[in-house]
Amino acid sequence: MKIKEIIIRIQKYLREVVGELKKVTWTGRRELILTTIMVIILSAILSLFVGFFDFIFSGFLRLLLH
Repeated sequence: MKIKEIIIRIQKYLREVVGELKKVTWTGRRELILTTIMVIILSAILSLFVGFFDFIFSGFLRLLLH
């Protein structure tokens, strides 16, 4: 494949990428902030849940092994 063909393909690809990005419906700032807060809160809740059961099961195993 010639260098010129490669350059033409890259240019075509980049034009298509720009065209697709123009079609994207971007999330608004308010929705972005709210969903980010929800993810942080749910991650914290899940980590507490997993940590709680880890603590319980590790204590239970410690009792069984001693």
